[in-house]
Amino acid sequence: MKKILKIITFFCAFSVLGLVQGETKATENSIVNSSGIEITQTEYENLEYLGFTELAIDQMSQEIFDENKDLTVESKSDVTKYYEIQEITPTKAFSVLTTDQNPNYKTTELTEEEYFKRVEAETNSISIFNNGDDTTSTSYRRLNTNILKLNSTTYRIHSKFVWDKLPVTRSYDVLSTTIDSLFTPIQGTNHGQQLYAYTHPVQGGFYGSNVTYNSSNSNWNKQGAGYGLKMNLIDNTSTLRLTQLEGYAYYNIQRSSSVVPNYINAFGNYSHAKNTVSNSISYSLSYGGPAIGWSNVSSTEFDAITTHAQLQY
Repeated sequence: MKKILKIITFFCAFSVLGLVQGETKATENSIVNSSGIEITQTEYENLEYLGFTELAIDQMSQEIFDENKDLTVESKSDVTKYYEIQEITPTKAFSVLTTDQNPNYKTTELTEEEYFKRVEAETNSISIFNNGDDTTSTSYRRLNTNILKLNSTTYRIHSKFVWDKLPVTRSYDVLSTTIDSLFTPIQGTNHGQQLYAYTHPVQGGFYGSNVTYNSSNSNWNKQGAGYGLKMNLIDNTSTLRLTQLEGYAYYNIQRSSSVVPNYINAFGNYSHAKNTVSNSISYSLSYGGPAIGWSNVSSTEFDAITTHAQLQY
């Protein structure tokens, strides 16, 4: 259990660093994250450009920091989609629907401006309410996918999800990014994490932790069309109340065909389980699109949001 720093304005106003209790310290030109790594302003900004969030940088290990801190990017494509989710939990047994199209679960895509406006409004109000018979909750999530050109032959594919308002159901979700058939993933370059911040309901404090999925972790689904990562979303316990929840996965690719393409495409997919699902869920990935093919569970068990990033080759 590590206390973490909630950075509001980084390297610009060091006075804010004392607002949150923790082990993270600041000096004139650097901070020390929860893993004890000293990070300079230049290194921090480079990590952000690569797609790492504030929480990801705070929870970053020495190995991943060393791998990324000096990584240079020649060009980049970056796409984010924003969604509001409304869930109605029926309180009467006969209200439970068994049809594939369940009106009790509604996902709406929003503009960036409208998304953060609603997140702020929800944060300042009670997000779960009763409409007479049923209970309604609203959550907010975003999915980001980027393509990073590292050199003339190697590109990184990076996707991340962020829950800005936590979901009711936390079971096994899948974050995947697929590519075109002219490219192939480079073995051993994949890495992912589930990141969360929480407070103790009695003792208070602000803590952070993570679940790390290294390149050989069994939660990876490695296919020619791309990589998928299964994550069992962290839930509240008697000593843990989540305040932040997010995750990311990346891997490198290279061209595997003699055909020279005009563009590189990356298709992000974040499939969130609407109900509790088994750890044994199985799926396949396809070239040229974000769709997931489920083999031992119905696709209706998941609420999938997708992104499409494109970069000139």
